[in-house]
Amino acid sequence: MTASEQPLPRPVPPLRPVPAAESRIALVGPPAAGKSTIGRLLGDRLGLPMTDTDAEITSRHGPIPEIFAERGEARFREIEREVVRRCLRRLLDRPGVVSLGGGAILNPGTRAQLLHPAIRVVSIEIDTATAAARLHGSQRPLLAGDEDPVRRWEALLAERAPLYRGVATLTVSATSGPPSTVVNRIVDLLTGLERAEEYARFAAAHPEADPPPCAGDGPAPPPNESRRP
Repeated sequence: MTASEQPLPRPVPPLRPVPAAESRIALVGPPAAGKSTIGRLLGDRLGLPMTDTDAEITSRHGPIPEIFAERGEARFREIEREVVRRCLRRLLDRPGVVSLGGGAILNPGTRAQLLHPAIRVVSIEIDTATAAARLHGSQRPLLAGDEDPVRRWEALLAERAPLYRGVATLTVSATSGPPSTVVNRIVDLLTGLERAEEYARFAAAHPEADPPPCAGDGPAPPPNESRRP
């Protein structure tokens, strides 16, 4: 076959080195899931600014236990909602990582914001044994008092788990391994998702293009990890 007879190469999509570095990421999950630590490490890994909404509340309004004790949970939720609203709106303006308090998911407005297609919501899960080890000496207001904090944590999780699942783009277990391992899982899953969407956009604009091997599939997530379509 002469050079003139050889088929022309078909276009392929350009690949960014770390597509997850342009993501808008929100972390949700129960108390003691490690969202603040994971969020900080994830921001460092991707070179993205990280915002912890509980830290924002503390900075503006004082310690959260004091807000609960002096003003009540209802007032705290109002404050939390306003802080979360601002943080998520800012997230739409530029890539970043936002870590939400465990109860922020209770607000319908927050859930509506989290369903914005530009936001990747990562739900962090832990099992009861991991929670029990982390809750020792906890000052979290809803887990304080005479009731066993682990039983109270389980009750809170039963109430909120469907809400976490309802907004999650990805669900990742943080039960085993250090936070850095969880961050690696999140980056891998986000990268696979971004590349699949990137190729879908490219294929729509270039129908003559050949699909790459396993295009859009990526490695299947482990049994305790899932993706929202």
